[in-house]
Amino acid sequence: MQATRWRCNNLRNTRVVPFFVSLLLANLLQAIGTLINGKWVTERTVHDGTLCRAQGGIKQAGNVAMALWSFALALHVFMLLFSRMALSKTLSCALLGTGWALVGLVVLLGPVAIQTPEQGPYFGPTGYWCWITERYPHEQFFLEYFFEFLSAGLSFFLYTAVLLRVRGNLVRTSGRWHLRFVPHGERWVLAIRRDAVDGCMMHVAARIVWYPVAYTILLLPVTIARFVTFSGHDVPFRTTIFADFIFNLQGAVNVIVLLATNRLVPDTKALPIYAPRQRVSMSSPEAMGITPFVLPPPPKAASVENLGHASSDAAAVAVAVEAKESVDGRSVLSSERPVSSSTISSINSCTPFLHIR
Repeated sequence: MQATRWRCNNLRNTRVVPFFVSLLLANLLQAIGTLINGKWVTERTVHDGTLCRAQGGIKQAGNVAMALWSFALALHVFMLLFSRMALSKTLSCALLGTGWALVGLVVLLGPVAIQTPEQGPYFGPTGYWCWITERYPHEQFFLEYFFEFLSAGLSFFLYTAVLLRVRGNLVRTSGRWHLRFVPHGERWVLAIRRDAVDGCMMHVAARIVWYPVAYTILLLPVTIARFVTFSGHDVPFRTTIFADFIFNLQGAVNVIVLLATNRLVPDTKALPIYAPRQRVSMSSPEAMGITPFVLPPPPKAASVENLGHASSDAAAVAVAVEAKESVDGRSVLSSERPVSSSTISSINSCTPFLHIR
């Protein structure tokens, strides 16, 4: 508990916690709407009434809030790790209030402004529970499913951009964005433009990308079952219950991903998390120590003239060696041999080597 609380304290300056709490509240609304199904199970029927319409509103509020706060969390993480933009406390509170007000507006819009006496109640029995009735098919899609699909798609895009940016795959050079991928043995290239914040947050970004992936996977079964029902075909009871069960696992999956990510979150108070990235090029001194030491490729084949010069230098070395051997009778090179005009840079695959016997 102490470690978890410590990590939450480290996240306070990022304003992430209020958005995630809103996401969990949306999961709570979904759970409350699902628990009302217990009444229909005991009565073996779903009938219209106050509780039925309340369940329809609660389920829509939970689903829309889940989609909204999933996207808001993804957008906020994008601002933190991709753009390095700070979110003030005032703006954070304004976004939270606007988000929940939008959820309430979407739920009240149906029974207050869209519902008509000719079409009947907006919320009512829809099979095994209560939701937006089949008399309002466009509202079923645009006032709930549209938000869910849009949130899943945009969140996946934002989290993927954050992961690529933090890893160093997505870089900006000369005012233009470039996407680069390197082989496994050359990943050091990606670390050149990675600063301390990116290095600490790389594993965190690799975990949070699972939020939209998990949300999409859990959303697909119930969506497919709903569209099959809209097309006029019957969906088996077991299939419907299984799809709804998978869909309601979103809260548990969010908590699991949070716990898996929470242990990787560093002390953000000690990081310059809002500092802009430094632009480091491959040729700058800052890249030294990151790039591995590699031998330069051999130059192209030397011309005949260069080869003649190299042979002359080698002959001079040989004469010096023989002179030295004649003085002291040794068969090894002296450590004080004269310096040749040839250098390391002039030795290549075309330079002849001497074999001293």
